[in-house]
Amino acid sequence: MRTPRIATGIAAALALVIAASASGQGKPLQKLGLAIGYIPHVQFAPLYVGIAKGFYREEGIDLNLNFGFQYDVFSLLAAGKIDIGLTDSDQLILAGAKNIGLQAIFQYYQKYPIAIIARADAVREPGDLRGKTIGTPDLSGASWIGLQIFLNKYGLVGAVKVEKIGYTQEPALRSGRVDAVVCFSNNEPIVMRAEGVSIREWDVKDISDMVSASFISSRPIIAAKSDVLAAFVRATRKAMAWTVDNREEAFHISLTAVGNVPPRDEPLFRKRLDATCELFPSPKGYGSMDIDRYKRSIAELVSLGLIPAAYPVDRIVKVF
Repeated sequence: MRTPRIATGIAAALALVIAASASGQGKPLQKLGLAIGYIPHVQFAPLYVGIAKGFYREEGIDLNLNFGFQYDVFSLLAAGKIDIGLTDSDQLILAGAKNIGLQAIFQYYQKYPIAIIARADAVREPGDLRGKTIGTPDLSGASWIGLQIFLNKYGLVGAVKVEKIGYTQEPALRSGRVDAVVCFSNNEPIVMRAEGVSIREWDVKDISDMVSASFISSRPIIAAKSDVLAAFVRATRKAMAWTVDNREEAFHISLTAVGNVPPRDEPLFRKRLDATCELFPSPKGYGSMDIDRYKRSIAELVSLGLIPAAYPVDRIVKVF
């Protein structure tokens, strides 16, 4: 997470389609618009792979990827401006409390990736953070919810200062501006360790069963495009499996798709891919939607006071 970049699609990745498998070229392609409220990053490798290897084309899909911090995925879906969004399922649960008509269709991360890290020379255990400052990218989103889970677990609610620092976790922690930061386990901890910084890391997945990122759509789009969304699920599942099993080639596909990765950063890029691949597997298969886990996650957000009451899971989940 360096300087933010805005991209309305990935020209390099789409160009790879020209050289992709010709199978499925006889099918009429249906366009699907997918928005991600972040920059192009290796954590989205299965999407690049699915385009480059022709998995989406084989399913009759012309997938258009749109990246940028300016994208409010929920608003775009509600307005019918996009077909699919990739976003955090804990945020979907919050939105579901208002019944805005959005549903998860494919679970991207099976493990919750939020972590809290601190310099090992300053903090040994969570209790040492009492009276100290924790930096978080924002006061909303998965990072914020992950922090609430962490604070609640270790009795630190009201006992620490929380500071919004944007996506500056690494310099903020190195400089001592904050004593700990909220980050993603497949990103900042990898960078800090590679730079020789000794850190303590507490992964929220070790203390909570909270659901993580998923592909979501709206009820009207699901009703109108159920066949093509089911095809998207099949293609993405295939792309995810291929990525996990062929990481070196997936790494090079991602390098081309993301672009502008300095050679010195490529080893970190590769490590991020490995860490991301560890978030995908499920005993029920890639992308599987765990209804009971969603129920538990809804209950946990109720217990944290982030939503007023539990509601039926089928309000926010559609299983293809």
